[in-house]
Amino acid sequence: MRIKNQRFSSEEILLIKNLTNEGRSLNYLSNLLNVGKPTIYYQVRKFKPRIKKDFIIGLNDFEIGELIGAFAGDGSYCYYLKDKNNLKMGGSHRVRYHLSLRDDYQYAEYLKFLLISMNLNPHFCKRESEGTLDISMSSEEFALFIKKYLNWSGKKTYTVCLKDSIRSYSEDFIKGFVRGLMDTDGYVEVSNVGVMCVSENLIKNLRDIFDFFNIKYKFSIKIFKVKRKDGHLVRVYRDSLEKYNFLFGFSNKYKQEKLNKIFNNRKS
Repeated sequence: MRIKNQRFSSEEILLIKNLTNEGRSLNYLSNLLNVGKPTIYYQVRKFKPRIKKDFIIGLNDFEIGELIGAFAGDGSYCYYLKDKNNLKMGGSHRVRYHLSLRDDYQYAEYLKFLLISMNLNPHFCKRESEGTLDISMSSEEFALFIKKYLNWSGKKTYTVCLKDSIRSYSEDFIKGFVRGLMDTDGYVEVSNVGVMCVSENLIKNLRDIFDFFNIKYKFSIKIFKVKRKDGHLVRVYRDSLEKYNFLFGFSNKYKQEKLNKIFNNRKS
């Protein structure tokens, strides 16, 4: 039996190193040496530092468009300094997608799958009291990747938009972009699909895409006196809903089911 806080002998450290190289788990080592996993991990990381995964773009244009559209709709980016008094230590590039815990869990799992396919390490942050579910990850490469497609200045919500004109991107990308934007910021009402954003340029992107694909829609502006920002609202007309569904649809199961209900009610 080991004495509490007893140091590892040189033989034990060599054993930990050899077994780790053989692929033995922390649980195995913890049980073998009768110490907690944190203590084992402290030794393991000395000779097996954490290996940073290479960022890869293992997605097609449509899926990339989904991630970019979802970020434009409900994403955020922050750079956190590790030590404000020592800038040389650098910081963390934190990217998040903000979703509803009640309605979007399936969709969150789908986004997580796409992100893992890019060799990222996303994790869920749940706040049950607030009903929110965030997908969070730290990756400078992914942050730079997003900025290849999107522009914003100051508060992202007010200014985010595509960096270039829609004709600069493939059709698959802009279809995916619409799906991602509507999966997050969009909604399905009793008889139509719509979205409202305070970023005028983001809605301009969406209108340009709808015009390109000949999707009929109504555009209006809702004035918020309290927030002092205009809400730019687009609603797809009923006679364009089937075309909208064919071209874009939803990856968010909750919203796709509501859209399917509109079609079913028409038949009944």
